[in-house]
Amino acid sequence: MAVAWLGTEFLVNQAKYWLNDYKDAASDRLHPRKRERAAAGGDLPVKWLPALAALRMITGIIFLLWHQPKMLPLALLLPAIQLWYDTVKRLPLLNAGVAASGSVVRFAAGLCAITGVWPLFFPCLLVYCQRLAIYVASYSAEGRYLLRYGKTPGKEYTLFYAQHPYLEKLAVALFLGLLVFALGRSIPGGIIIIGIVVVFLGVLYYRINGPGDRVYWQGWKLLWATCAFVSRQLSEQFRLKYRQRFLSQRRLLCLRDG
Repeated sequence: MAVAWLGTEFLVNQAKYWLNDYKDAASDRLHPRKRERAAAGGDLPVKWLPALAALRMITGIIFLLWHQPKMLPLALLLPAIQLWYDTVKRLPLLNAGVAASGSVVRFAAGLCAITGVWPLFFPCLLVYCQRLAIYVASYSAEGRYLLRYGKTPGKEYTLFYAQHPYLEKLAVALFLGLLVFALGRSIPGGIIIIGIVVVFLGVLYYRINGPGDRVYWQGWKLLWATCAFVSRQLSEQFRLKYRQRFLSQRRLLCLRDG
């Protein structure tokens, strides 16, 4: 399960955020909060992001091919879903629906890694509706944030959710309604309780934290600050080592000539 998560989620799926930051770098620089992201804030060159994302995805696919080959079809679906999402990102309702489909794929990968069998349709539908409710809440929070601080070019599609607040309640109600049917399908009560807790914590998180980028960009800055520090240390060591070797060779030549 840990190997499947590391390859599918951490390596392949999380690479989509680099692609997202690459496509939205211009609008993120104008955003009151997202301008602090690593790429938008200038901590990381934007032109590096596609190559880094591709390298991370390829690493994850090779990792799964080596350790968990049965996870490979699901892992390959995630970049395809991201490309689909980039196409429909600015279409209200459809963007949240496509984003939720990626969560279903990751759920299927985890269940397959644990049990060795593919999940049934109804559990996938529950996961889909649960994530749909959380994504609608995140878009609504983004829209409310922009209405409060002014519109940001390229983010206008989130205003649709802020202007139609009933969509957030409707998405939560849809998920809770499906849980009523889940009671008659031999689904453990603990799973149902966890599902309800996750939905309400997700909605509460975006209610409190707005677009949810405060934690996101702080983590990014910490990550890239660490990478930049390690890179500087390694380059400095390499430069000193190369310089010492060059000076030693030069000294030998001088002694030989002398």
